[in-house]
Amino acid sequence: MLPLILTSFLSPEDALNLLAHCSPSISQGVRDAVATQGLKAFYDREEVHFGKGCLRDWHRLVPAKTAAGHRDRCGCSRNGLPNDLPLPRLLNARHHLLEAMCLIYRGIQPHCFQVLQLDRNFERRQYGVLQPVVFSLAAALEDQLNIVRENGQSLGPINVKDVAELTRLMDRLETNFGSRFFRSTERSPAGMVEAHWQNIHVNLATDTAYCRFCDTNTDSMVEGPLNPQFREAEYEFLMRQHCRDIYQPLKKFMMRHLQHVRYVRPPRGWNEAGDNFQGNEWLDLIAGFTPGGVLCGVYLTDIRIPRAWINDHLAPGAYPFDESAIDLTLLRIAY
Repeated sequence: MLPLILTSFLSPEDALNLLAHCSPSISQGVRDAVATQGLKAFYDREEVHFGKGCLRDWHRLVPAKTAAGHRDRCGCSRNGLPNDLPLPRLLNARHHLLEAMCLIYRGIQPHCFQVLQLDRNFERRQYGVLQPVVFSLAAALEDQLNIVRENGQSLGPINVKDVAELTRLMDRLETNFGSRFFRSTERSPAGMVEAHWQNIHVNLATDTAYCRFCDTNTDSMVEGPLNPQFREAEYEFLMRQHCRDIYQPLKKFMMRHLQHVRYVRPPRGWNEAGDNFQGNEWLDLIAGFTPGGVLCGVYLTDIRIPRAWINDHLAPGAYPFDESAIDLTLLRIAY
């Protein structure tokens, strides 16, 4: 077994591999220490400030602040690497969080912190950014651990196949969060990302995906009358932005690795209550659960997107719309 002090030199992926191969032969304390070192590497290398409540804290069911601008730095960056992280330990939670973080960096984070154009016409520009979320539901169980012990009971692992249990745990952490997460999704989409997401069909056996919205229903999301300056094909491409490059690969990855993948809108009034969110349009959650009981996915937000770098940080598949273009027929039309 590698001396514990040397685990600080392991990458998160190496720490995860070590846990995968050695967990049965080492104590829970050592497992927690190895997993914590892997998570601290993300804290140090990627500024993922777990549990700090700052704009770089991904371990929150609902972000108190959002960091759509990836280059934003928070006050935590001035502090040194903490000795420990304010994360749950119960039920091997840190090992499962490390698994989820490695999963995010494999197939979810590459699509984050890039500007999505969510336009529904050529007159009103709308933008959004995907921001990762990773949250262990073991946090809901740690609060009742003492009560369970006093009653001589023990806590079993989180059953991610049990929707009622997942709902109850999330509702305990955030009022009605679990109920909203598992609410019926049979409704008309409210925005462009949801319109694509609802209509993307994934075939895991063939590792393929296609979008019915792109194929047949694109004009259903046009906002207002068509401007005669623009051709119908230009409107179609405007609303097909990012689907093949972002939404389809993201949904395919999440459907392959997560359970109960959902698109969840924020509660009514979320953007009226405080200065952090007032006036913004998006705080939509796209997420599912790892087998270890970790909510894993992204928030779609239009909060804190620096206007100065929108054009330089457009996500793949963006429509090359130039507002200063004189000859509109030169706009690229390709899908």
